[in-house]
Amino acid sequence: MHRGDKLEKVIIIIPTYNERNNISIILNELEIVFSKIKNYDMFVLVYDSDSSDNTAEVVREYQQKFPNIYLQTEEKKSGLGSAYFQAMQYAIDTLHADFVFEFDADGSHRPEYLPPMMEAFKQGADVVMGSRYVPGGAIPKNWALNRKLLSVLGNVAARIMLSYKIKDYTTGFRGTRVSVLKKINWSDIKSTGYAYKIHLMWLLYLLRVKIVEFPICFVDRKEGLSKLPKNNVLESLLLLFNLRLQRIMNFLFN
Repeated sequence: MHRGDKLEKVIIIIPTYNERNNISIILNELEIVFSKIKNYDMFVLVYDSDSSDNTAEVVREYQQKFPNIYLQTEEKKSGLGSAYFQAMQYAIDTLHADFVFEFDADGSHRPEYLPPMMEAFKQGADVVMGSRYVPGGAIPKNWALNRKLLSVLGNVAARIMLSYKIKDYTTGFRGTRVSVLKKINWSDIKSTGYAYKIHLMWLLYLLRVKIVEFPICFVDRKEGLSKLPKNNVLESLLLLFNLRLQRIMNFLFN
């Protein structure tokens, strides 16, 4: 794919908070996969939220070896959704990306899925999601029962209240054309935490663009502790109720 005489620019956004051990592994793995993708310019943007373990310093060391790694930092941790929004704006406005990916630093998202996901864009997709809940996708078998129930039932609730056409509303592995992201009214997204995933997915769906769910096997982190906040379920449920109410109001008064 080309933009004029230049290859289109793909930026993998990785938000980090105390991921010193994981970020080095994932950057190495990404660079190996990037060498296999010939039709795009592949870059990484690490957005670090004031890590106390020198994560940013590790990234700066990698910048000396790989010129396709960018780093931005914030002085105070503002939440996953806020970090992604800031990183996306930087990728779009300053780095002039054509595609952006949301990608975890902890190894849960496997870089080897990137080539086939990019192929889906070549076939006309506007959004390509790494989906755990389509045939071929999976969540870890060793997850505790409560975590499995939270993930599965959370997505079931989202399908009931929003649309059955999307199977994995809470995936954190998603690529989107910048031309589509520019149509999003970012002020509509109120969540600064994990619930942003659902809200942004819903806004993308409402644009009636071509969305492809690509099957992935989610891998649990090997290093460090999960960053999933305790209020994630409540925040997500409140968001779903609000979005459902908006649908009803729009139906009744438009």
